[in-house]
Amino acid sequence: MRRLGWLVPVCLAAAQGCVRETPVRVEDRNLGIVVVFPGKPRLHKFSEPTPFGQMEWFSTTYEPPGRFDRSFFVNVGNLPPGDQGGSTEPEVLDTYRTFLARRLGPVETAPLPPDRGAGFRYKAHLPSGGYAEGVAVVRRGRLHQAQATVSRPEDAQLKAFLDSFAVLP
Repeated sequence: MRRLGWLVPVCLAAAQGCVRETPVRVEDRNLGIVVVFPGKPRLHKFSEPTPFGQMEWFSTTYEPPGRFDRSFFVNVGNLPPGDQGGSTEPEVLDTYRTFLARRLGPVETAPLPPDRGAGFRYKAHLPSGGYAEGVAVVRRGRLHQAQATVSRPEDAQLKAFLDSFAVLP
């Protein structure tokens, strides 16, 4: 019986990997976002130094159980007072683009269509072998970021997540 002790953890891990994810739509008027996550997200708050100064982020995150290669998050932060990091939307976006490149490595960016707001879409192949793709938008003195990290760029959940992300007017 003792020789089969390894079987229980393996079966539990396999069962977690087979759990069917149910998409969850999140509309938060206070944060000004709408997005559909692949599963039930959790909310938390954190603070970090940025090129704009110390920022407090309100984060909505989904990480599938038992999967360390996937994450989906939306972070919303109020830009600190002053003009550190830029005083216009284009300056703020340029600063944030540089900040992302320091965090993720080489980042490829493209402007968003005008109806999605002042921002850009980005993608990066991570040093860990993963792939990150996201959207950054500046509106009403806030920085909104949606990002998914997956194992490959063709991931259908990544596309659905980012296509569903919108910053409310």
